[in-house]
Amino acid sequence: MRRLTAFEHGWLVVGQRGDLSHQEAEALASAEGVLPAGCLQWGHRRVKFTQFCGVLQVDGLQVEVLPKLTPYQTEIQQRDTLLTMLACAGDLEGIDTLDAGLATNRTTLLDLFIRHFAQLLERQLQQGLLRDYRDIDDTLSQVRGRIDLMRQQRENLFKPQRLACRYSELVADIPVNRLLHSALQLVISLATSPLLAQQLHSLRIRFGEVGTLAPHECGPMVEQLNRMQSRYAPLVSLAHLFLDGQFLDARSGHQQVFSLLFDMNRLFERYTANRLGPLARQQGLRLVEQRPRRHLASDKNGKGRVLMRPDITLLDKHHRPVVILDTKWKRLINQDPLSSLSAADLYQVNAYASAYGCTTVGLLYPEQTFLPAGKAYSLQLAGSVRSNVLLQSVAVDGKPMDIRVETVIPPFLAGFKSRPQAIIANFC
Repeated sequence: MRRLTAFEHGWLVVGQRGDLSHQEAEALASAEGVLPAGCLQWGHRRVKFTQFCGVLQVDGLQVEVLPKLTPYQTEIQQRDTLLTMLACAGDLEGIDTLDAGLATNRTTLLDLFIRHFAQLLERQLQQGLLRDYRDIDDTLSQVRGRIDLMRQQRENLFKPQRLACRYSELVADIPVNRLLHSALQLVISLATSPLLAQQLHSLRIRFGEVGTLAPHECGPMVEQLNRMQSRYAPLVSLAHLFLDGQFLDARSGHQQVFSLLFDMNRLFERYTANRLGPLARQQGLRLVEQRPRRHLASDKNGKGRVLMRPDITLLDKHHRPVVILDTKWKRLINQDPLSSLSAADLYQVNAYASAYGCTTVGLLYPEQTFLPAGKAYSLQLAGSVRSNVLLQSVAVDGKPMDIRVETVIPPFLAGFKSRPQAIIANFC
């Protein structure tokens, strides 16, 4: 298995002396149909991953796609950035990104995900394998449970010594365990570390009495778990991530494709929302994502046109939007961040301010070279609304970070423990 490290929006050259051979590029192109839409962008003898980061494995090639916010970050730091964001956003709940053995050049990103799955599974199996009652129909020589009279008359009418019984038995072969067993069987084939593979094989022994999912069976989702199974929720989510990333490319006939790719735009939005949520609650505000939804315009029949869905909205106790924040997973290329703003982004927040009547809208970017932590900028939109646009960065390294918004703050935010003209949001 050849390992290749790529970066989002970074070109990979195809050719004999390039990053990819022609055969590997063809395998990548054939797998494009089962990858997230718009994941790959092709050029003349080159290809790049767009805003997706994670792992892709196809035809003997494993590609790690890492985020690249600054040119000074090492590969280990970039991998840590991705893991930290996944942990804070809830996609990899409980992952220890500070483990000394995690982010090393000798450990692949896929092995990190698999090791996390193995650690969660081992922790739960210490409390015993999940079991549940299952109804069983059987013909016995003595009564167990209750006699099924209909089946007794149909099958044993002239065999009084045989009894058609129905009883409940506590078994381990239940849908949740079958889902975990199937995911465990998959990650064993994907793991590249011999020690990790040995750990996974020892875990699989515990599932000796449990089957695997049928080819078209998807297994229970997190919201379908009962009260006794709720502690397995992170494991079930991760198992679905692995199983949903496995594909058999129909066009190649036999080529196995595995992908675990995350849309960084959506990931950064969830990461930021999870950081802001507790701070909003402290101030009596409620944070919602992708809401409230309103139409920018309506036709002559009153039908709404152009549905708007703000990334993050802070609502007051009367459910009125008071601050709208739009997250942007982008690199600012100029030393003056205000000159790097795109007209489309300003048009977007201007539409939010006008449609929702907000006097404060914000653009949040990941912390980077030209937009360090603690630095904030402000613009005032022209027009009748006279709203303020706040430009600031969000730390994505998991360390405590101060984010300062210096502007004319509406009265509902005057309760923050800071100067009257500023909010200090401590992102931990």
